[in-house]
Amino acid sequence: MLTIEDAKRAERAERRVSADTDALLVYNVLRTHNSLHPFIDRGLRELNLTGAQLNALLVLRDAGSAGLPLSEIGRHLVVTKASVTGLIDRLEREKLVQRDSHSDRRVTLAKLTEKGAALLEAALPRHRQVLAELLDALTADEKEQLIGLLTKLRRGLREKPNGKASS
Repeated sequence: MLTIEDAKRAERAERRVSADTDALLVYNVLRTHNSLHPFIDRGLRELNLTGAQLNALLVLRDAGSAGLPLSEIGRHLVVTKASVTGLIDRLEREKLVQRDSHSDRRVTLAKLTEKGAALLEAALPRHRQVLAELLDALTADEKEQLIGLLTKLRRGLREKPNGKASS
């Protein structure tokens, strides 16, 4: 017969296993990021790009000839306004991006230049090759499953008030 004390002991053990699993999961996500990062950075350095610059160029390519307001770029890249300004400054100095005015004078648009588009087209095959080599330990189905799980996790995190976990 199961006593109340046995039930409490089992519940504590289950919470401990769950907490250990949660900690192990977060640890593995962070450790995997730290393992991938140097390889991705090295591949991009060969192209004279940073990850943020490549992502900004991709966002602007997808925006087309109309360009995007800097605030919208920040939303896509999930970075602060100051970070976007500095990023666009660096890309503009390299003539990969140009700033344009908008009918709303409070808004500045960024647009991909021909040089930026050409660099992006030259960089993407190499970048894709680096990513494929890094992820070749996973099958296509495993990659799809991992994408789904990480997307689900990010959505759940967005629903947390003020980026804080509830107690």
